[in-house]
Amino acid sequence: MSELIKIALIMNQNSYAGREYLSKLTDLQIDVLSIGEYPEFNHIEEERCGNLWKPESEQELYKHFNFYSFRSLNSKELEKFLISKNYHIGIQGGTGIIKSNIIRLFSLGLLNFHPGDLPYYRGCSAPEWQLYEQKKIVSTAHKIDEGIDTGEILLKKELDVSLKSYAHFRASIYPETAKFVRDVLLDIIRGDDLILNTAPQDERQAIYRKYIGEEKINELKKMLSSS
Repeated sequence: MSELIKIALIMNQNSYAGREYLSKLTDLQIDVLSIGEYPEFNHIEEERCGNLWKPESEQELYKHFNFYSFRSLNSKELEKFLISKNYHIGIQGGTGIIKSNIIRLFSLGLLNFHPGDLPYYRGCSAPEWQLYEQKKIVSTAHKIDEGIDTGEILLKKELDVSLKSYAHFRASIYPETAKFVRDVLLDIIRGDDLILNTAPQDERQAIYRKYIGEEKINELKKMLSSS
C-alpha cells in the first residue's frame, strides 16, 4: 500500500465521535469533510456521559487538519469535491446515512467503526447490549455499504472501557474507539493489506438491536454501581 494514500474523515459539523477520532490522528495527513451546521455542545451526549467526556474542539483541530464544509450529504458540491480529490479511504466520523453515490467515491472503501461485535450487535445501543448480555465490549471496523452495519469486516477489537459507572462506561467508548481507528489507519498506511482482505458478515448470525430503553439502562447503572 502506498504511503501517499489519501484519507478523508467525513462527519457532521462538531460531531463528538469525529472530533475524538481526529484528536488521535493529528500527526497524519487527513482532510475533514464537515457536513451541515451543528452546535459545539451536544447536551444529550454530555448528560449521558456525566460530563466526563469532552472531545477536542474543532477550533483546536483546525490547527492540524484542512476542513471543507458542505451543506448536506446530498450536496452536489460534496460529490464534485470527492470526484476531484480521488480519496482512497474515508472514515465515517458521525453522520447521517451515506448513500452509494458517495460511498463509491472512496476507491478502497469508506470505513465505519461500529461499537458492537458485528453481525451480532447491529443497530442501536450496541455497547449497552453487549454489557447487558455480559459480553466483551467489541468494536468492529467494517466497510460501509448500502445496508445498516452490513459491510465487509476488516478487524475487531475489544475496547478497554471503564466500568466505574454507567457515565464512565459511556465516556470511555469513543476515546477507546479512536485508538482503534488510529491503529487500523496506521496498519493500512504502513502497507498492511487489511483493507484488501475483508470478510463478509454471516447474515445467519445477524441481530438488529433497538434502543435498549431506560429500564435496562437503569439496571446497568445499578449493576455498575454495585460492582
